[in-house]
Amino acid sequence: MVGRKMNKLKSWWRTPQITIRGRTFLLPLPTSFPHIALPRFGMKFPAIGGIRLANAKVKWIVLGTVILSGSVVGTGMWLAIKDVVSSSYDWPRAGASYALGSPLGTMGEQLDNYEDETPSQTLQINLAAGVRISTLTFENLDMGRTGLTDCVVVQRGAGTGYLYVDDIVMTGVSAPSLDWANSEIGTLTIGGQTDGHTFGATIDSTIADQVIVSTRGSGTFEAKDTSVDRLILSLAGDATVGTLSFTDVACSVGGWNIDYVKASTLTQDATSKFGSGSGINSADYVLQSTLSYRSATDTIVDTPIKVQ
Repeated sequence: MVGRKMNKLKSWWRTPQITIRGRTFLLPLPTSFPHIALPRFGMKFPAIGGIRLANAKVKWIVLGTVILSGSVVGTGMWLAIKDVVSSSYDWPRAGASYALGSPLGTMGEQLDNYEDETPSQTLQINLAAGVRISTLTFENLDMGRTGLTDCVVVQRGAGTGYLYVDDIVMTGVSAPSLDWANSEIGTLTIGGQTDGHTFGATIDSTIADQVIVSTRGSGTFEAKDTSVDRLILSLAGDATVGTLSFTDVACSVGGWNIDYVKASTLTQDATSKFGSGSGINSADYVLQSTLSYRSATDTIVDTPIKVQ
C-alpha cells in the first residue's frame, strides 16, 4: 500500500506543471533525487498508520514543495512586474492621455480603442483648470490615420475655459487643412502656402495681449521625435501657457481644428503648407469669423498643394 502511494508521488513529480493567470508552466524537476543529508530540526514526525513521515523520500517531497512554492511566488511576481511595465505610459507615449497640472502629469492613462477595435495611438493632453505651463513644445511629430478627420485639436473637454497663451509659434507645419474659430489673437502673422485660403477673421481693437511672464509654479513639457495618430489638447477650464510651439509637425490625414484660444501673438512661418489638392478655389485654410484679432499680416500664397 505504501509502495503504491510512493509510486504515485514519483509519477506526479516527474511532470509537474502550474497555471498562473492563464499561463501554464512546466517545471522540469528531476525524477530521482541525490542523497543529501538534511539538517535535523530537533523534532520527530508522528507515525501515521505505522509509517514514520521523517524518512528520506518524504523529506524530499517536503523540500520539493518548498521549491515549488518559491517558483510559484517568483513567477507571479515576474508576471506582475512585466504587466506593470507594459502598461506604463510615460510622457509622451502615444495611445494615452496625460493630465498636465496634476502631480502625475507625466504618467498617462491608456485610451480606449477606436470603434473598429484597433488600438488608439492618439496623444491626448488634458489641461487641468488653472494649470500654468511656461513652455509646451511639439517638435518633429509625424501624424495621420485613415478615417480621422482631425489631426491637431484644441477643444473643451468639459464646461468652459480658454487656453491663454503669450506666443503661439508654428514653424514648418503641414496638413491637408486648417480651421481656426472661437478665439482671440492680438497680433496675427501668417505665411506659407495653401491650396486656397479664406481670411474671414474679425478685426477687434479691444483684443488684449496675454502677458504671461512669471514662471513661478509652472511646468515645462515637450513631445518630440515621435509618431502618433493625432494630437489633442483638451481643456478642463482656463489654462495658461507661456509659449506654445509647433515645429515640423506633419499631418498626412486630417486637419488642424483649433478653438477656445486667447493669445497675444500667432506666428506661422513661410515654410508651412496646407492643402488637400482640391484646388485654390476650394479653401483648405480657413480663419472663421469667430476668430477675432487686433492686427494681422497675411502673406499666405494660394497655390495647388496636396499634403499626404
